[in-house]
Amino acid sequence: MSPRCTVGALCALQMLLPVAALAEEGEPSAVDAAPAAEAETPPALPPEALSAATAPAPIGARQLDWLEPKRSQLDQNPYGSTDFTAYTLELGEWRIGLGSVGVGALPRTHLSVSPPLYALGIVNGAAKVNLVRVGPVDLALGGQAYRLAIGEFSGRQLGAGAMSSVRLTAPWSLHVGGQFNLFSATGLPDLSDPPLLLGLVAPDLANYQEQVSGVVGGAPLDVAARSVTMKVATDLRLNRRDSLVLQASGMVWSDVDSDVSEEQLPPLMNLDKALAGSSATPLRDSYVASLAWQFSWKRADLRVGGGVSSVPGAWLLQSTELAWRLGGPTRSSERRMRATWRENRRDALQGATQRAAPEAPRG
Repeated sequence: MSPRCTVGALCALQMLLPVAALAEEGEPSAVDAAPAAEAETPPALPPEALSAATAPAPIGARQLDWLEPKRSQLDQNPYGSTDFTAYTLELGEWRIGLGSVGVGALPRTHLSVSPPLYALGIVNGAAKVNLVRVGPVDLALGGQAYRLAIGEFSGRQLGAGAMSSVRLTAPWSLHVGGQFNLFSATGLPDLSDPPLLLGLVAPDLANYQEQVSGVVGGAPLDVAARSVTMKVATDLRLNRRDSLVLQASGMVWSDVDSDVSEEQLPPLMNLDKALAGSSATPLRDSYVASLAWQFSWKRADLRVGGGVSSVPGAWLLQSTELAWRLGGPTRSSERRMRATWRENRRDALQGATQRAAPEAPRG
């Protein structure tokens, strides 16, 4: 190696030694320091810009009222309706309606009874369990039991079915279900002392009992009937308060075992068709369809609308409903939201009043 090369190598080694020492001490290299230089904070605003800034105007009462968390301004709740869907009451939630009273006894499980039927002397109860929830699809199983005993007469009806609910889009759902019903009746009813409400709606019970006794010759009735009913419903939810509900239901199959014909029994509350086999098409004699608007307020649900049915006026039971909803996580969260808004509104208005009040003169 020539002396010139040796001198050049020593010079290069002397230049690399300080860089290696900095790397060992943890100092950033020139390459690493470049992004850090680019990430430097921008310079502070000059005093002239800060002096020109103004404080935001206080919120007025009208703006505060506009911020109130009203149900008509909240997002729709697809699980709000429970009577025509696969959904159930929330745990701890109560629904007190004109026709039934229900409670969320377990998660996605509710129990209900009908006080008006108890007033008619009919012991009853129902249960529904939302077993499956996979994405937009829900499946529920339910059952009902009714029993009427008057003297030696005993009538029972048991029902079991399934309902599926599918959220087609965010505000629109479809509900389809079916139910199998089993009815049996034995003996002749003693209608000399009927329940109060039954006597009011059917004042000619004594005459009816005489006619039935004459038809069967005093022998006890023995009737067994089976039927299948189908139900289809859809609801379009505009917000958490307003929704449009379309429902249709009817009996698609029935089988009655009875030696008494329909023509032999006098008509009373359609018992002549219930206790005697009929050759008519079940759906034609049992269809109900209705279109209604449903309001869901803070504590009350109201459904009003119109419809058609094979039995005059039967559509009213489907299109009309008034119920009070109490408890449950959803309504509890809404209640806390409204309480927070009221506190914020009160604090804001008090602050505005204090700012507007003139200062007391200093003596």
